[in-house]
This record gives sequence, structure tokens and C-alpha cells, in this order.
Amino acid sequence: MHRHARMIGTVILAICLAVLGSFAYYAVAGLGDFRKAQMVHERNPGNAMYDLQYFVAASQLVFVIGGAAGGALLALNGLTWIALGGVAPRLESGRGDAR
Repeated sequence: MHRHARMIGTVILAICLAVLGSFAYYAVAGLGDFRKAQMVHERNPGNAMYDLQYFVAASQLVFVIGGAAGGALLALNGLTWIALGGVAPRLESGRGDAR
């Protein structure tokens, strides 16, 4: 069982770190667009076009930050499976061979 738990944890961890990395990359890359939309929005208060551009840029930034946070939280699940794989042999040997 411990091998399966470690394998499941490793797969989940690898996938979630890839998700975390990609969302973090797009968050950093999109930060410039957000700053530009924020600057134009502040310089032209009440302009509907700039308000909408700012709203879209802020929504995109919140989405990618949320995706990165979700990837980090799911990576913790992978680490939990790996830890379970480390503890499982001790638990199995403690209760004997009764299955």
C-alpha cells in the first residue's frame, strides 16, 4: 500500500506543481497589463471604456492568482499522500499480518 500511496502522491504533486507554475507565470506576465489598465482607469475617472478594461484586467489577475493558490493547495494533498506512504509500512508492521 505504501508504494501506491507514494506513487499517487508523486503524480498529484507533479501535476499540481505544473498547474501552480503555469498560473504563477501568467500572473506575473499579466501584471503589466493590469498596472497599465489601472493607470489609465485612475487618469480617466468615469470613462466607461477604461472602467471595463480595468474590470477585465482585475478579473483576469484574480483568476490566475486563484488558480495558483488552488494549485498550491492541491499540491499539499500530494504531499499528504507521500507522507501517508511513509507512515503506512510502520502502521502495517505494528498490527501484524492480519489483513
